[in-house]
Amino acid sequence: MLRPFSTALALVGALGLGSLSLSACTKKTADTANPDGAGAGGSTPSGGGVVLRYKAAPTRLKENLNVSFNITGGGQAGGMKSDFTGLLDIKPQGADKLRVDYSVTDVRAFELTGSMNEKPKDGKPVPDLKAKFLTTKGARIVDLLGDTDKAATKALPENAPKKEGTPEDEFDVSGFGSFLGLPPELPKEGLVEGKPVKVSKEDKESFLGTIEVDMETETTYTLLKIDNSSGKRIADIKVESESSGAKELSQGGQTMMLSIDIASESTFAVNLDDMLPVRAHIESTTSFSAGAQGGGESRIVMDATYEPAT
Repeated sequence: MLRPFSTALALVGALGLGSLSLSACTKKTADTANPDGAGAGGSTPSGGGVVLRYKAAPTRLKENLNVSFNITGGGQAGGMKSDFTGLLDIKPQGADKLRVDYSVTDVRAFELTGSMNEKPKDGKPVPDLKAKFLTTKGARIVDLLGDTDKAATKALPENAPKKEGTPEDEFDVSGFGSFLGLPPELPKEGLVEGKPVKVSKEDKESFLGTIEVDMETETTYTLLKIDNSSGKRIADIKVESESSGAKELSQGGQTMMLSIDIASESTFAVNLDDMLPVRAHIESTTSFSAGAQGGGESRIVMDATYEPAT
């Protein structure tokens, strides 16, 4: 039981960085729900800087996404590679939230390898994973920084778990569709070109849905440049983040210390005039150790581009 536990822990920890998360911390403190009173979205000068907020307005975006994911640990190794397009249908949800419905509209490549490539049982035919992935739909509720409201998102009927043993549950790859979405974790602080802004946080992060680990995260945002050669002001921002935490776990009368470290580096571009994403790139590595049970590592590389959808 310990080997699958270790592998699943690393997997879930890595997938927690879905939707092009720009730093390792996935939960904000309470004061960021409506930061600095910027509920209307857009970009406004603040202390000589530029404040980034998504607009609370309806819009539709086409997102082209390429994802490479690999995991090792527990004596196993596996991976996923995908190249696909999705539709983001964005609508205001209350005064300071957005509802983002996403769906996969085109799958150019989708491949599972190693321990992630589950084999059919009882001589059943190998499923068409690309076809199954093409049916992926979902929705999430986010604030104007792009951060997910977990409780509100979980309550959406679109996110109800599939019943075990049903055809929908077998070889379910829809979870990979959650990489679609607006780049989250826009900085609360205003950014000045060439001046790094460092943010430190202590928060709890959930792994395996039930294990909460106290994580310390340090994130640095840097506004690299603002380019208006296209007729729009496009801001390029670099994000570097490191997060670590540990928790003592008991299982079957045994105790082990679980340690988790996450390091990520990303860049993303935002259209400041329309306050919509243009492109994003992220590279993130999650490492964990579980005492005598060993450890593992997962790595994600993602590239996304966004354009208006007709």
